[in-house]
Amino acid sequence: MAAFAMLVTLVAGCSGGSDMKPTITIKQANQRVEDHLTRVREALPVEARYELKRAEEQGPCLDPTDGGSNKRVVANRSYEVLGLPKENIPSYFTAVKAWAGTHDFRVLDNNRPNEYLWLENNTDSFRMAMQANDLGKLYLIASSPCVWPDGTPAPEAAALEAPAQEIVAQPVTPPVQKPRKTRPPVDDEDFAQTDWTDEDTY
Repeated sequence: MAAFAMLVTLVAGCSGGSDMKPTITIKQANQRVEDHLTRVREALPVEARYELKRAEEQGPCLDPTDGGSNKRVVANRSYEVLGLPKENIPSYFTAVKAWAGTHDFRVLDNNRPNEYLWLENNTDSFRMAMQANDLGKLYLIASSPCVWPDGTPAPEAAALEAPAQEIVAQPVTPPVQKPRKTRPPVDDEDFAQTDWTDEDTY
């Protein structure tokens, strides 16, 4: 569950440029996620093993930081790091943070040092995180920015971005109402002789 919560955090803040610009495809985003996760492993001991815990090849673009379309999608992965002694976990965070500084990643957050390290690539805006929990479990997580599935904006999303046409209100001439007929006064003595069936008199 800890890895899933961290994954939601990564995806919820997905970044990128204008949402109407072409992007890489979701297939390319999936490959790049794996590439980043493979590269960061060089900062960890060689005896480490990696077990895939969660993968979304085309997840939802939740609350994009560019304020753009949620019709876009993201790629993300979560791996548990196995085979390493938990007492050495602080040194693993130190090693990954040092690796990030020489591989074009910047630190977004280092909440509770040695428990959570959040990184973003300066070139492609892909994000990675390293997280340890109270049980001594260690996770590596990565997510892509929000991208269009085929790399180009969806037609319906582009239509929503089109400027609205100004509508000029036309003057409306009110209909001419037929004057209401009025009935002449009726004397009490003529009441019984008056014809009340003429509807126009109402």
